[in-house]
Amino acid sequence: MDDKTGRIRSSRAVTLLAAALLVSLVLGVGLLLVNSSGESVRQPALSDEQAAAQVLESAKRIVAVARLDGVAGGYRFMSCTNERDPPYQVAMHLTFRLPHQNSVSYLDEVAAAMVADGWHEAPAMAQHFGKKLTKDGVTSVFYRDPRHREVATMRLYGECRAMADHRNDNPAWTEVTDRLRS
Repeated sequence: MDDKTGRIRSSRAVTLLAAALLVSLVLGVGLLLVNSSGESVRQPALSDEQAAAQVLESAKRIVAVARLDGVAGGYRFMSCTNERDPPYQVAMHLTFRLPHQNSVSYLDEVAAAMVADGWHEAPAMAQHFGKKLTKDGVTSVFYRDPRHREVATMRLYGECRAMADHRNDNPAWTEVTDRLRS
């Protein structure tokens, strides 16, 4: 097994040692390719237009499949790290009219229409109200507005991949009510 210098000469031992080193190398590279959120290799940044379109197209689709009435809304770029610094995501705020019937069952119908369109339940993350669904990197949270019983609120959040500087956006809010109906 070893000579006076302490070297390993057995071919089985050398093969085993090489295999262990190879496995360690592969696992190390795999760890480098995984970021802190468990996702695989980071996705490229989105332009402002792409980030806005991601959320606006989702909102338009929801309005159509759930047949929302009296929809109004707009969006702004919101920092994902703090109040000001990149990366940013598009945060859209929509309101829509509730029918005079039971608003809870109506919101269940909205959720069912979205699920039928491919949305699925998202993790709650410290929110104790409303419905939270996700699809294609966009998260939707919606609930009855407690101040106005005839209106529901829906917030849509895109991915944190917009890297342009939005610290001094003026105006910060982009109205899209007229673009929500296809």
